[in-house]
Amino acid sequence: MTNVRSTVELLKSFDDFMLAVDWKKSPLSLYVPVEYILSLGGKRIRPLAIIFLTELLEGPKEGAMHAAYGLELFHNFSLIHDDIMDQAERRRSRDTVHKKFGINPAILSGDVMMIESMRFLRLAEQLSGKIGLQDLFIKTAREVCEGQALDMEFEKKSDISYAEYVEMIRLKTAVLLAFGFEVAALLSSREDLAVAFYNIGIFTGLAFQLEDDYLDFYATEMSFGKIKAGDILQAKKSALVLELMEQFDATQRNDFASWYQDVNKPEIRITVMEDYFKQYGIHDKLKDRITLYQNKVYDLIEGLHLTATQKLNLKDFILGIFSRKF
Repeated sequence: MTNVRSTVELLKSFDDFMLAVDWKKSPLSLYVPVEYILSLGGKRIRPLAIIFLTELLEGPKEGAMHAAYGLELFHNFSLIHDDIMDQAERRRSRDTVHKKFGINPAILSGDVMMIESMRFLRLAEQLSGKIGLQDLFIKTAREVCEGQALDMEFEKKSDISYAEYVEMIRLKTAVLLAFGFEVAALLSSREDLAVAFYNIGIFTGLAFQLEDDYLDFYATEMSFGKIKAGDILQAKKSALVLELMEQFDATQRNDFASWYQDVNKPEIRITVMEDYFKQYGIHDKLKDRITLYQNKVYDLIEGLHLTATQKLNLKDFILGIFSRKF
């Protein structure tokens, strides 16, 4: 079996591919914002998954690179539009696209990224001789929009269940990673792995997002790179908050929801929430849920028709996602 390159090498090859794509086109008002957001960096977990897994399965590298780029374009398109809807001014410590270039140019630049993402998926099909990638992409893109719609609806609802929240993050976040996993199997002519790879991507994405919610409150600012308790400061209904609400009866839930949304001083909200989390053991409860998803991933890997070395490499890759090494 071909040795899989390190994630550092794979990311370098993807960065080189990205830099080779020419966005210096006319009109500049359309394409400069595209170059800008792509230059802001990011974890690149989703494209890396396609490239790594395709190489693990000895699939077509060129097709994988084009599919990975299409996925990264779509992800960044969604960030542009999300930032507009959230009225966010900062993204990766820089101005958001709409803050720097204006709302209308940002919307249009996001649109062209969406269109180009489909073109790169089509190129991946042509280069690999595989069909169905675009159909899977269209399904995934629709689900991401559904997740974003649910997220916006949740901002106006006081009573949201933990299960509803998990379904929202599955659609908004996890399906993109699952798409990358399944695409790698399809590109590599391992259709027998497609469903299992997709589910591995879903459970990995859910564990990653729940860990993100957990770290928002429990990580140090230095190690996590965000403002401590940013979700609580903004009165967001994160996994920690919804885990807490699961412990309440209907009356307590309503009273809590009203207080959480209406308290005037955010610092008071943080102090009270910290006491709540300690009282109800929310730290451990959410950690247990995260561990459950992680264990599901490792159980699925054990059942895959892969060599022992391939399984070990796949576990190491997943561990890198869970431990945020890339």
